[in-house]
Amino acid sequence: MKDSSISDEFYPEGGLNTASYDLRADLDRKIFEDPIPFYTHLATSLAHENGVLELGCGTGRISAAIAKLGIAVEGLDLSPAMLGQARANYPDLTWHLGNMCDFDLGRQFDLVIIPFRGLQEVTDAKGQRRALECAFAHLKPGGAIALDLMDPDLRYCLPEGDPEHVELPIFPMPKGVGQPGSRLRITAMERTNEPLTQKFSEHWRFEEINDQGDVITREDCWHHLRWVHRSEMRLMLELSGFVSISEFSDFQGSPPKYASNQVWMAKRPD
Repeated sequence: MKDSSISDEFYPEGGLNTASYDLRADLDRKIFEDPIPFYTHLATSLAHENGVLELGCGTGRISAAIAKLGIAVEGLDLSPAMLGQARANYPDLTWHLGNMCDFDLGRQFDLVIIPFRGLQEVTDAKGQRRALECAFAHLKPGGAIALDLMDPDLRYCLPEGDPEHVELPIFPMPKGVGQPGSRLRITAMERTNEPLTQKFSEHWRFEEINDQGDVITREDCWHHLRWVHRSEMRLMLELSGFVSISEFSDFQGSPPKYASNQVWMAKRPD
């Protein structure tokens, strides 16, 4: 078996995690609420002359869905590996390698989106605030921001973390990866919490297995995130200059609900 040490980079170049991201995202959309119709509807409604900017665009799936509607869209992501996937899958779109907390594209957009809990990939409050300020600076007057987060269930935010393992359904190996006939097993391992900083870290294991269940290749990664309380999120948006702030618990516009999703919309003043 080809083994690897635990990587602190969650989306390593050439890794099983990066290659299988779209497979897991499709599973997530089937189990939970699909965010893509929400963001494409917003783009259709709000993006006119200046288009859409997606922060934390990953492999580009949401940007591509927006582009299919004939709307100009650009994506920015910190991970070269994920952007490599986006460029390979959607070569006609514009992709930027950059940090959502510190970037300047030299233009403004009608709509900035941060889907799939992307703001939580920024693991300190100061960085999250900087990301919102950068988004504000890249919106035209009257432009809008939309994003979604996990609303923290405080039962799972305690110092002891969560030692349990959860194995996902077996996936086919992503195209062009692994040996012929092998499959992909993904296990969510232990989770650690830092209540003082609101940071949590998830250990994920990715294994290429053969028909007998023997492990051919193993990859371990840590995913670092920061939970954000609703009142904190509203305050960060206000301090970043946003107005007309709306919050929901799903992509259908339902009222806020504890331990559900956080879906936010706000505007840059005219």
